[in-house]
Amino acid sequence: MDEEKFDELKTWFHNYVRSFYTDDSFIQQNVILKEEHSIRVCENASLIAASEKLDNNNYFLALTIALLHDVGRFEQISKYRTFKDSESENHAVLSVKVLKSAGILSNLPGNEQNIILLAIVNHNKFQIKGNLDEITLFHAKLIRDADKLDIYKVMLEHQNQKDKKSNPALDMELPDKHEYSPKLVEEIFENKIASIEHVKTCNDMNLTRLAWLFDLNFRETFLLVKEREFIDKLIAILPQNEEITSLQDHLNEYMDQILRI
Repeated sequence: MDEEKFDELKTWFHNYVRSFYTDDSFIQQNVILKEEHSIRVCENASLIAASEKLDNNNYFLALTIALLHDVGRFEQISKYRTFKDSESENHAVLSVKVLKSAGILSNLPGNEQNIILLAIVNHNKFQIKGNLDEITLFHAKLIRDADKLDIYKVMLEHQNQKDKKSNPALDMELPDKHEYSPKLVEEIFENKIASIEHVKTCNDMNLTRLAWLFDLNFRETFLLVKEREFIDKLIAILPQNEEITSLQDHLNEYMDQILRI
């Protein structure tokens, strides 16, 4: 993989996305949202890849995976009017289907195609699955980190402007209630990735995002989470009480401990 091939894929990507542009304001809003998300995930991947001092080939592989990781989202929102995989299709699997159908990776070496597709299909799993070789596992971890960084940004912006500019697709059709799950809080205090089956409200979903801290893989990712103040900003939109304050302290202490290593 080199810069020229990446640029060709970037041109294809934007042309593909434009094929979903529409006068339907709900779909258009979310097509643009995911197009911009994909570009920012590339930027995050670039920062992580640079910190890991990747060679040129793996650097552009990382950017390619970031660019294409959510390519199935456009068909998903247009066909089903939701980003909720359980009520439509697994968007990572759909992304792989789109890429295979379009044949845009066919000019790449077989090993690079496999790395791209396996990293993409693993980017949204609760945990990485399969017996991946070392380099594929590395890229799967990198896209998961780069993606989470931008989801933090997108969801915080959504929370801060939802009273003025709503987008039901980002709430995954969950009620915006004051309540939150004690079980999710318990799992976070145990340094566990939070279980999705306990998610019943928007607050619960934000708790699962806080628990992503235990699924991050690179020092650079932790540095960016700290620099962008994602943990404190997410805490600020939860109900304010002693339990949530203790949770904030626990998460920040965990992050500082990782960064001291």
